[in-house]
Amino acid sequence: MKHCLLNLILFSGRRKDILLLLNEKPRDFGEIKESLNVTSSSIQLHLKKMKDSGLITQKNKIYSLSDIGKIIVENMQPMLSTAELLGENTEYWLSHDLSLIPEFLLERIGELGHCELLEPDAGHIFETPQILRDSILSSRDILTFAAYFHPQAPSLYTELAESGAEIALCMTESVAQRLFLNNRIEAEKLSRSMNSRLFISRRSTTIPSLIVTDKVVAFKLFENNGKLRDQLILSFGERALCWGKELFKYYMEAAEPLNEKSFLQ
Repeated sequence: MKHCLLNLILFSGRRKDILLLLNEKPRDFGEIKESLNVTSSSIQLHLKKMKDSGLITQKNKIYSLSDIGKIIVENMQPMLSTAELLGENTEYWLSHDLSLIPEFLLERIGELGHCELLEPDAGHIFETPQILRDSILSSRDILTFAAYFHPQAPSLYTELAESGAEIALCMTESVAQRLFLNNRIEAEKLSRSMNSRLFISRRSTTIPSLIVTDKVVAFKLFENNGKLRDQLILSFGERALCWGKELFKYYMEAAEPLNEKSFLQ
């Protein structure tokens, strides 16, 4: 009797683990047992079922993914990555508005991988979290979108500009007005720096904040009721950085270079 491949994979975490393990490289029985830290008897039946279903092949005691197995794993990994991401901070993702992430990136949100959720206590609510500050200051390329004004941002970005880091800062008009009104010295330094590019966003609705560097991607989302709490999602890794750069590029599509003179009157 033929097995239903969907049931065969989804109803067994062990068979899923074997598929992902063999996707890395072919292995013999001993390597599979050692990598998964299981007994021989616990995986023999799984391997037999997967061979009978055509998911894996065996040649000279070496187990490999079949062509069908490779196709399934290739399509299975995004779903598993997404489920793992959403499972880590389920309450956060359920209570926040994801609509400001474009659909083509929302479908690939699993590319963020492991995320850290930071929420400072009341005594540090206006401070940049140290892990984020360290990551930004050690970066040479910084992309930032800001729809709300953070009091520490002007001095931080001025410090980055003076260190020679390449900066692209896209703001809503209200953020730019506050920057030039309340922090004119820093604003002028940024606007005149050779390695800083300032932009004004013309989107009517935007993500509250997004930072993408060569080290980290960090962003905030509105809650479903429209309120903004000081909760920050951080992710590291190459795939996460690429995802973040695409999100920044999406918001830059409705941006134009900042006209310094219009804010220095």
